[in-house]
Amino acid sequence: MRICNLASGSKGNCTFIESKHTKILVDIGKPFPYIFSTLGELSVAPEQIDAILITHEHIDHIKGVTKFARSYNTPIYAHMSIKEILYHQIKVDPNLFIFYENDFIIGDLHIQPFPIPHDSKCCVGYKISEEDAVVSICTDLGQFNDDTFEVIKTSALVYLEANYDPEMLMAYPNYPPFLKRRINSNHGHLSNLSCAKAIERLYKSGTRLVVLSHISEHSNTTNLAVGTVANYLESKGIIPNQHIKLDIAHQEHRGTIFRITPTSQKF
Repeated sequence: MRICNLASGSKGNCTFIESKHTKILVDIGKPFPYIFSTLGELSVAPEQIDAILITHEHIDHIKGVTKFARSYNTPIYAHMSIKEILYHQIKVDPNLFIFYENDFIIGDLHIQPFPIPHDSKCCVGYKISEEDAVVSICTDLGQFNDDTFEVIKTSALVYLEANYDPEMLMAYPNYPPFLKRRINSNHGHLSNLSCAKAIERLYKSGTRLVVLSHISEHSNTTNLAVGTVANYLESKGIIPNQHIKLDIAHQEHRGTIFRITPTSQKF
């Protein structure tokens, strides 16, 4: 598989995943011109995308879906429970929607959606497999619970939220108290320290690459996210870039291109 995050954060989210025979996007929360341009950097034409997978209905995950799907008649996969919401928010031919309740197949990719706690009608992560190569996208979650861990623990690569630093969140003057409570709740977002503790568990189960994602521009910084995670892991004897690689997903430009080899789960 070839995997690249095209954008991650409150201004829009999108991840490209390519197997031998299939190309998909997980969310399109950025405007169409941005997606067109960043796909071009990967030498991928928009009409080559076989499907769009939606994690949930928030605008930073679906903003660009209508234009993209209308332009290329791209199928849109989403959980059955947000069917009516998406019919209202995404103005496309209803026949483009494919609503699921269980695992499904797109080309040579096996897709396992799994529920994650977030303040939306329904929010899912995705575990995506090509043979034995496994990548998981797990952002927009208020807590990393046992159910989530059990699903994604076999992943070679995980895009995992490191959204906020609690002190920066509470000090940010433009967030009202109710929004701070929402972000800091079990159905909001994941803090840097909570992310670090999740990575510790994933490392012990075999994960060797984590991309810190959905980093807040107001209540976090990339340096703070990486520093908090690295310091915690080192305190547990897990040395970043020796035992496990940490990378960053960005809001304004695409991230690193990764390749996972089937059967070996190596990069």
